[in-house]
Amino acid sequence: MAEQIYFFEAPNLVMVCVDEEKNEEYKGRLYHRYREEPVRSDNVLQMIKRMEELYDTLSYPQSSTKARGFIEKRQHERREVTKVTDRGKILRQKGELGTFVVRVQYRQNATWQGQVTWAEGQETRSFRSALELLKLIDNALNIEEGKEGEENSYEEQ
Repeated sequence: MAEQIYFFEAPNLVMVCVDEEKNEEYKGRLYHRYREEPVRSDNVLQMIKRMEELYDTLSYPQSSTKARGFIEKRQHERREVTKVTDRGKILRQKGELGTFVVRVQYRQNATWQGQVTWAEGQETRSFRSALELLKLIDNALNIEEGKEGEENSYEEQ
């Protein structure tokens, strides 16, 4: 828990609480200091999008590339955001299946780099991409459920 407190001064820190797993899809809540109530996510794509929206709003960490799409989005304006909740309240939140403190340090090469702390396992790992972050979270949740070491469900066709 000491590492979580150490990281919590980062302005873009997000607490990811995973509450449910269904068909290999995770559902949960996101907490950060700029919103009193949780940001709910029904799947990992939604979780990533909500976190990216926070980073764009904060303009921290700054993105090194401009997001592209089929339809031009309006540019996010940097807004002054106010901290509305204290870190103690956020640190008390726990996911039903797992809890992770995510600190994105850089947004380079169209992805994220940073560190994630698995609260239940009291371990911190660095990640080099959003995909690697998701794999670390999935690995920790599989360890919690005792699925680690099971055969991969992928079969050659």
